[in-house]
Amino acid sequence: MILVSERVCCCVPVRIGVLLISIILSLVYLALFTLMFVKHDDMYLWATSIQEVDTALTDTAFNGVFAAFACVTMGYAVTSVFGIIAIVLQHRRVVRIYHVANWIFVLLILTSSLAYWIYFKVKQDVYVNDCQDLVNKMAGLPEDSPYSRVIVPHNKPIAGGNDKQYCIDLINKLVIASGVVVFVGNAIQIYFASSIGVYATSLKRHYQHQRLQDQDDDEIMARKLME
Repeated sequence: MILVSERVCCCVPVRIGVLLISIILSLVYLALFTLMFVKHDDMYLWATSIQEVDTALTDTAFNGVFAAFACVTMGYAVTSVFGIIAIVLQHRRVVRIYHVANWIFVLLILTSSLAYWIYFKVKQDVYVNDCQDLVNKMAGLPEDSPYSRVIVPHNKPIAGGNDKQYCIDLINKLVIASGVVVFVGNAIQIYFASSIGVYATSLKRHYQHQRLQDQDDDEIMARKLME
């Protein structure tokens, strides 16, 4: 009999729910992996573009970050496919391996996404500065304008402009939106990982129960033979 705690979202049987979770994870991370390569050139231009108020990433740094994210997304997608096979076969040890591997990816994504969001939050003023610099360029602000960039000794130049409210509001919204995505997304992944753990445990209990039942059957059979 399946207990209430062995259900996903309070209503779906754990095996079906975990199978759906694995399918969703494999599709999501395969889509992210594909999207990264489709948008590679755009990300490269954004990350390595040289602005007068900020330092761009070098080609080596960009390639390193891109390769790391590509490995994580593809690795998670492959792990989820592996999990689908394990769940279909109901192989106890393979499901256990999938459970541990899934938690490794969940914790890796949790720490890295939180670190990047905290960095974004701390460097919020820098991104406002970058935004204003781009606004100035799109508006065709001349170099001799009274609102041209300001040089502060021992600091990066500050983008000019008499009203930065647009950029301040934009970056604030991006910080809030990215924070919601990071926290909600990681909460969902932790719940998914916990559900996979519940299935791995229930499969182990079922295996132990089956062994005890087989043992009882063997004892009954042995007694009948002795009579």
